[in-house]
Amino acid sequence: MDKGILKWEIAGLLFILIIGSGLHFAFELSNFWRPVALVAAVNESTWEHLKMVFWPGLVFFSLQYCFLKNEYSFAQFWTAKASCLFLMPLVIAVGWYAAVGLTGKNYFSVNIILFVGAVLIGQFLSYSILSNKISWGFKSFPAISLIILLVVAFSLFTFFPPKIFLFEHMDLENSGQYGILESYEGLLIFE
Repeated sequence: MDKGILKWEIAGLLFILIIGSGLHFAFELSNFWRPVALVAAVNESTWEHLKMVFWPGLVFFSLQYCFLKNEYSFAQFWTAKASCLFLMPLVIAVGWYAAVGLTGKNYFSVNIILFVGAVLIGQFLSYSILSNKISWGFKSFPAISLIILLVVAFSLFTFFPPKIFLFEHMDLENSGQYGILESYEGLLIFE
């Protein structure tokens, strides 16, 4: 076990959970200031909740790289982090739709478990890649390309969301609203 990287991954887990939780409310608390919309949830769609793990993760990993760039190759580090940044939102989206599909309801406790679980799984994957001493012949292009693609998607789809279920603001029923809402009441009513 590489205790040095384990400490970093635990710190990353805590950072993502704390900052990500704050991003759920940041747009509303900013009095709906549009620049905040880039990183904060602007409605109650599944897509907007994925930003709660992506943006804090990207910030933390960028800071982490400044400290660890001499210990890992650029390709290995960013492969680990790109994998994490892709997996965390995927776990949340798949888990949420599976849970709602199975129960027919949106439970607040399930959302919290998914959020924490996604970050744990992502950080574990990152740790696994970074603590592996075997050279896998990492290439930086796929990792950096994936991160750039995610940055573009999370930025663009906040302001120009496709009109599909993933981007629809969910209140007690399908709302038919997408993207930045000028006003909303924050959290859903959970049963």
